[in-house]
Amino acid sequence: MDDRREYWWVSYEARIQPAEVDFVGGIPVGFRFIGMGGSIPATSAELIERLPTPPAPVIRPSGPQPAPAQPQRKGSWLWFIGILLLILVAQCSGPLFDLLK
Repeated sequence: MDDRREYWWVSYEARIQPAEVDFVGGIPVGFRFIGMGGSIPATSAELIERLPTPPAPVIRPSGPQPAPAQPQRKGSWLWFIGILLLILVAQCSGPLFDLLK
């Protein structure tokens, strides 16, 4: 059996109101008017028009996120030594050039 809940405009006691309609096997079995407590049997009201479905969220929450990978540390000393050499060359390039002349 197909049990579902939809939102419809419903005519009840000469008034048209939005309601939450419970269906069983495609047949309405009960109404719960939005903003009111309790429900009424489906035989005492009439369906007028189905309300549009609410918009789906743009960003859907996904399952548990995997832990972020550890940063790769391989070669970090090589970078450190390379930067130190570049600083040394930049600082000493003038006097070294003068010595070589």
